[in-house]
Amino acid sequence: MSNKISIDIGSRYLHIAEGDYQKGILTVQNSQSFELPQNCLDAESVTGSEALAEMITTSLRAGEFRARDVILTINATHAIIRELDLPKSKPKELDSMVKNEMHQTFHILNTDIIQYKEIGKTSDIDGVTLDRYRVAAIDKDFVDGYNNILDRTHLKAIAMDININAIDKLLSWAETVNDTKLGEKGVMLIDFGHSVLTVYIYSEDQTLFYRHLNIGSAEIDSILKNTFYKTDIEARTFKEKINFFDQSDDSEPYFEALKPFFYHMSDEVRKLSTFYINRSKGNSIGSCFLFGQGSELPGLADYWSTNLNLPTEKLLSVSKGNSKVTIQNPAHLNAIAALIRHQK
Repeated sequence: MSNKISIDIGSRYLHIAEGDYQKGILTVQNSQSFELPQNCLDAESVTGSEALAEMITTSLRAGEFRARDVILTINATHAIIRELDLPKSKPKELDSMVKNEMHQTFHILNTDIIQYKEIGKTSDIDGVTLDRYRVAAIDKDFVDGYNNILDRTHLKAIAMDININAIDKLLSWAETVNDTKLGEKGVMLIDFGHSVLTVYIYSEDQTLFYRHLNIGSAEIDSILKNTFYKTDIEARTFKEKINFFDQSDDSEPYFEALKPFFYHMSDEVRKLSTFYINRSKGNSIGSCFLFGQGSELPGLADYWSTNLNLPTEKLLSVSKGNSKVTIQNPAHLNAIAALIRHQK
């Protein structure tokens, strides 16, 4: 077994997982998170190469990560992501068709890096079967910035992925989430990050539905700082300890201040679930699982169970057959999912 390191770079934290994927079995030996230094990223673009490279090297040493092959995973909310339906073609012809479509229809730059994967089948109006691809176009300078980081760390970069592909592979592999069997009913996953909330909805007969929302746990920090005059560190530690939703005397003033934020977030998630159900012709959603740094907020799962009218839990495990992966920290899920690399 040859372990690999998967590094998920968020807007505030670096999440690292070490493990392997062989013959359909996913194993994870180690996963940890580390806070990013200030001013090394701007909207996910690298602005401080030296500081970020040094931080990655230091984190790998501190976390006792051993592997040298690295998969880098990014959220890339600014990437242009589209679904294309194309006829069955040879690899070179397919590559040309994908690039032409992205250049001519979506006006991406000739220098943009294009990544695509087959995600299903569909038919045109004449009943001809077409292959459906998810295509992502990412600015070359953006990618070069991260490649430069890995060059500085003397690690071997074997792949760069975006989170949606990583989660798609994980859900396609898994048979259960938190011992809940994946079936015909849709399963919603909510990645509640520092600056972005991403909603994924998976069902066996639909391609993975996802949407990014510009809502993040950083807004909670901001409200706590501005309303209750807490420092950055106080705001972060405070929200990890107190249950804002339990209606106690201690939590009530904080929930009142945060209520507009939670109401808005729940409303946006509810709108997306309704849109999905309508688009998928009534395919229902049976359960919801939370991950990401914001999912550690005490009481959030119970709050959303009530407000979304949907059983909601923090995501703690995924499994297939006898292969079960326990998620020590739900913020590590993207990094863990990216360990799944299918042999070509």
